[in-house]
Amino acid sequence: MSYKIYLSGHLKGFSDGLTEIGVSGSHKTVGDLLASLWRQHLSLRDRILTEQGDIRQHVNIYYQGQDIRRLGGLQTHIDAGSELHIFNAVSGG
Repeated sequence: MSYKIYLSGHLKGFSDGLTEIGVSGSHKTVGDLLASLWRQHLSLRDRILTEQGDIRQHVNIYYQGQDIRRLGGLQTHIDAGSELHIFNAVSGG
């Protein structure tokens, strides 16, 4: 099965310039899918997760239009062929 991960432009410097990445395999959770993404683009991991393996405060991951923090976090169950959208929150003053 193939999954799609869409990245914000800010992250493309860590994914060989890609903002849309296909990931194949069978994945049950967001964490499983991201583990496969790290195998393709390891430098993304440190931009998305903390050293403790939590989602960074200013990073948002959406599955089916919902923030995974409000679902099950990295343990959020995903369907075959799913899409994730990952982007950095915009802040400033």
